[in-house]
Amino acid sequence: MSSVQFDIFIILLKLKSYLISMIDDPAHGYDGFELSEEYLSRKYPERKDEILELLAANKISSDAEIAFDELIHQKFKEIVTRLEPSVKLSEILDKYNIIAFNDSIREKVLDEMKHYRDQKLKEIVSVLLQLARIWTQRNEIENNIENFSFLDQEELIRPDELQKLDKLDEDTSVSFSAISKLTQIYLEYLVEYYFRRGGNSALVQFINELEEFRKLASAKYKDLLKEQGFDQNNL
Repeated sequence: MSSVQFDIFIILLKLKSYLISMIDDPAHGYDGFELSEEYLSRKYPERKDEILELLAANKISSDAEIAFDELIHQKFKEIVTRLEPSVKLSEILDKYNIIAFNDSIREKVLDEMKHYRDQKLKEIVSVLLQLARIWTQRNEIENNIENFSFLDQEELIRPDELQKLDKLDEDTSVSFSAISKLTQIYLEYLVEYYFRRGGNSALVQFINELEEFRKLASAKYKDLLKEQGFDQNNL
């Protein structure tokens, strides 16, 4: 699979994930490409027409079909496999100002690749260190909350300690937000690194597993609502 074919395959997978998040029931009138057009216009405007034409040419007719067809991943693979590479070698050479693959140019390219790899690894490690630091802070925050909450339950908490408890609640919210944001940044770096460093198979598997995590989180919330006696259909 060429890089162009892989790019299109990843866009199709992201489009499917987006449509799954937007459509609850295939019978609710999503029989066109309105949602797909809106998503592609925002995220991949330069590829929008190409993607929509590919879908239509391969007899994929609606947003609902993309979201709920269990074989859609295989269809996507077949679509991109049939594509002819659209980037010619001469265009690549022009883009990177490569006139001939002599020793000096190869050395320059290898140095650039090494620099890119080192830079990206530093960014990934930096985010992980920030995450580790915030998780360590969370341990201290939660210990303090438990201590103050115990005093509050026993009606022994003083006004200044109550203010500290309120501040800890605020710190907790900020902490969770920071962890979520840093985790998102880490995942973006990870996807980019896999993509650039040739981890194509691992990247596709990883994207599929992220969808499983989304389903797992959704199931946990549904179970929680049931435990609390709420009928989700009435919410």
